[in-house]
Amino acid sequence: MKEQRKIVLGGETVSYTLERKAVKNINLRLRPDTGLSVSAPKYVALSQVERVLMQHQQKILETLCQYQTAAAERRQQYPRSFSTGETVLYLGKYCTLEVLRGSREYVQVQGDKLLLLVKHPEDAQCRERVFNSWWETSCEKAVRNLCRAVYPVFEAKGVAFPEIRFRRMVAQWGNCRPTRGVLTFNLRLLAAPVRCIEYVVIHEFTHFLHPDHSPAFYAEIAAELPDWKQLQETLQHMVETRI
Repeated sequence: MKEQRKIVLGGETVSYTLERKAVKNINLRLRPDTGLSVSAPKYVALSQVERVLMQHQQKILETLCQYQTAAAERRQQYPRSFSTGETVLYLGKYCTLEVLRGSREYVQVQGDKLLLLVKHPEDAQCRERVFNSWWETSCEKAVRNLCRAVYPVFEAKGVAFPEIRFRRMVAQWGNCRPTRGVLTFNLRLLAAPVRCIEYVVIHEFTHFLHPDHSPAFYAEIAAELPDWKQLQETLQHMVETRI
């Protein structure tokens, strides 16, 4: 038999699930998805269960805080229903989507809001189409501009300007095909800070000079971006590759 209960630990009210079962001891479990669970023998008084919780209150509170922090870091980064109130990670900053009726269909960046204007706000397919179109166009523009900005460094080393492509990628930010002269970038990149996008662009351009990930490859990147490791870590921890 399970029951939902509450207890005050360290001044904070904590909810937990208490299950009476055939066990010898009082057992505590903490999980990100279910929170705090307690299993206890049927004959043990509630006061004894709560005494055990009090004895472990510091560990319980610290773990729950870690779970809450991790959950906050996993905030939604791309719209699912393209509805007002959804969060969007755009150029390294979380924005709130707001759907409005408009005579023209477009997305407008306004501070920490992304205004999605559509002729028929109730039409989910319309909202998705307009937002995706804006996102992909904006991503391509940002990446192409950075490609042109960094190219003189590689032009001086004999690299021809490549064909730039874009697609949705699950596990890569970009890739380079040196023999074909093609760079392909993940459309998810628009979620990253501009400096992180610059790192990805330089990373892929550098493969025209060094196809592998040798020390010489990273030395080449470091010459242009001394803080490339920090940018790489920011990108990996902040932005999901999958849209």
